[in-house]
Formats: sequence, C-alpha cells, structure tokens
Amino acid sequence: MRNIFGSLTFRIALAFLLGLILLQIVIAAAIIWPDGGPAMFRLLSPREAAAIARAVESASDRQRELMVAALNAGPLVVHVEPGSLEQTEHTNAPYLTELYNRYASELEGRAFRVETRNDQTVRPRGFARASTPAAVHLLVQLKTGDTLTIERAPVLLQRLTGRLAIIGAAVAGILLLILFYCIHQVVLPARRLAQAAQGLAQDIDMPDLPARGATEINMLSTAFNGMKHTIRGLMNERTRVLAAIAHDFRTYLTRLRLRAEFIDDPHQQAQAIRDLDDMNLLLDDTLIFAREAMSAAGRHPEHCDVSAELKSLAQIRQEIGEAVTVDIRHAGPLEARCAPLALRRMLANLTDNALRYGKNAELSAWREDTTIKLTVTDQGPGVPADALERMLQPFERLEPSRGRQTGGAGLGLAIVGALAKSQGGDLKIENRREGGLRATISLVAG
Repeated sequence: MRNIFGSLTFRIALAFLLGLILLQIVIAAAIIWPDGGPAMFRLLSPREAAAIARAVESASDRQRELMVAALNAGPLVVHVEPGSLEQTEHTNAPYLTELYNRYASELEGRAFRVETRNDQTVRPRGFARASTPAAVHLLVQLKTGDTLTIERAPVLLQRLTGRLAIIGAAVAGILLLILFYCIHQVVLPARRLAQAAQGLAQDIDMPDLPARGATEINMLSTAFNGMKHTIRGLMNERTRVLAAIAHDFRTYLTRLRLRAEFIDDPHQQAQAIRDLDDMNLLLDDTLIFAREAMSAAGRHPEHCDVSAELKSLAQIRQEIGEAVTVDIRHAGPLEARCAPLALRRMLANLTDNALRYGKNAELSAWREDTTIKLTVTDQGPGVPADALERMLQPFERLEPSRGRQTGGAGLGLAIVGALAKSQGGDLKIENRREGGLRATISLVAG
C-alpha cells in the first residue's frame, strides 16, 4: 500500500482530483455566492419602473391583463392588485438614499416601497441572498388606486445553477483526459525505464527500450540503451581477457607440471605440484566469477529442491568426517528458482569457508512468503563489522583470522554472490551474537 501512495501515478491522480474538487467549489461559489451588494441593486431601474407604471395606468382593464401577461413572459414578474400603498419612511443609508431619490424622481410623486420576500422593508443592512429567486420587489402606488408589484426574476442565476452539473461534468472530463495523457506520456515511460534498469542486473542482453514518446523520454531511453551496450561490451571484454589469460596460463602450468615430475626431492616435488594445482584452482575460480557476474542471459529458468540439496550435501560431507549438520524448517520440498549446479557450488563454497575458519558448518533452510532462505553458519572468530562488505569483493582476504596463510584466493564469497545474483537472489554476510559468521542466501521461491 505504501508503494501505491508513493507512485507517480497516485501523486498525479491525487493532484488532478484535488484540482477538480477545488475547481468545482470555485465554480459553485462563483455562481451562488452573494455578491456583497445591497438587494435593491437587483431591482428594476427607476426609469423602467416608471415606464411600466405609466403604461399600466393608461391601459384599459383588458389591455392591462395583456400587458401584465406580456411582461411576465420575460425576466420580470409583475402583479397588479387592488388597494392603496402606504408610503414609508426610507432609510438614511447613503447608497439607498440615492436610489430612493431616483425612484421618487422618476415615479413623479407615486408612493413606492421596497420590500423583501417576507414583506419587510429593506433596511440599510438588509441584503438578500443571491440564491433566493426574486428576493426583493418594488411596490408602486398607481394613480388608478391599485398597487403595482415588480420583481426581477434571476433568469441568469437560474440558468447557471441549472447547468452546474453540466459544467462540472465537462471540467471533470477535460481533467481526466489530461490525467490520462500525463500518465501515458510520463508515468508509463518512467515505469518502463525503472523495470528495464531493475532487469539489467538480471539480463544484460535484454531488448532495447523503444525510443518513442516525448523528447526527454526519447533521450532518456536512448541514453539507457547506450549505457547498456557499453556495460555489456565491457563485461564481455573482461571475460574474453580473463579467458585468454587463463588459457595461456594453463599452457605454462601444464609445462611446469610435467617438469615438476623431474624434481628429485620428493618433498619439494609435492610442494611444487600442490602450488600448481592451487594456481589451476585460482584460474577456475576467476573464470567462474567473471562468467557468473554477468547476467544469465538466454538461460532457461531452472528449479531445484533446496531441502534435498542440503541433505545430500550434509550426507556427503559427513561421510568424509566433516562436521556438517542440516536443519530444514519446512515440511516437504523447498522449491526455489535456481539451477541445481549453481546451488551446489554456492553451498560448497560457503561450507568450505565455515569448515576452514569455524571448524563446523550448520546448514538450514526455510520459506518466507515468496522467498527461500538458506543459511550457513559457523562458530569461528567472526570478522570486524566494517569488513563485512569487503568480504564480498573479489580477491579480498582479511587478516589475521581469515588471512592468506589459511588458503584461498579471496574469490569464494565473490563467486557465491555472483551466482546468487545470476539466479535472481542475493547473499548477505553477518556476525552472529554467539560468535561466528552467518551467510544467508535468498532465492525466489519456485
């Protein structure tokens, strides 16, 4: 869940969603929020009110009905009712006094009054809400003795309010289109690049990234492809150089091995033969490390039973008198995605290290979710904490407990690490609290 919240897709989607909500709020507020002006400013102008009053007064009863019906068909609501209108004292507010004076001038002495919907005379602070239709109206005393009531219907406001859903849907659709476009242009290429960078360690011969999309994405894909080709070329060149050196060295070692047979001193002869054999092993380890440090490109994924391999190794080592024990914390097979030969080489190297420096080796294996864990522990002296990382580097030897005099070329753990990576796993070395080292191999469960 944490990865989802931290993804670029989620962040862009969240930003667009918040922007959509804020935009909807702004649109709604712009439509329905009070404008802060007095309610009378939404009334009919004094000149228009006077013209309507004069026209209604001069019309016959039949004409008056037709005129009122015609006026009500537009943005006005007009009523003519019998009865006189009592003149009221108007407010002393400056902005209302000016308006009332204009009404008095245009209406030519006709009594008038401005009221709210609840028939209360508008006060200096009497503002009507913009969302209330016809919140205020004007009452004019006609010379015929009737009272004319004029209201301005908020046609524009009603139209905007009625279309709020359409406006919101249109804005939401536009933002969603922008969101999908951004995801297609930014998120998907970035995800492809991240997956390619992650898979580069597993398969150096993976296909090139497609160079398409935005200019920056295109440049990034091209740069990544170039980097991949450069790394592959360097690794292949390193392997070729090591193979050539090993081949030439073996030629000379073979000659020396034949000449060693002519050494008269048996002790010196045995020492020379042992040194030559060690040199051959060093060459083998060097080639294995160089080959396995590269990706397992083109290999078909293999599976093996970790439980069976550990038991087989322990049985073979116990038969030759070595102190090797095994503990399987899982009932039944422990399938892992790993080549059997690679697993045997890793276990052999770690077991040899444990026996060389700790005099015993304890092997164990169990499953954690989608990972198979293997550990090889010993009861040796351990190593300094700051040297744990260096132990995984090729040709790295530690003094004094794991020095040159104890044998080895410093490639054992480096080979195990390279093999683990080539199988999609990793290697971790740590000191035990009770003493000794613990080497943990993590493999993908089959």
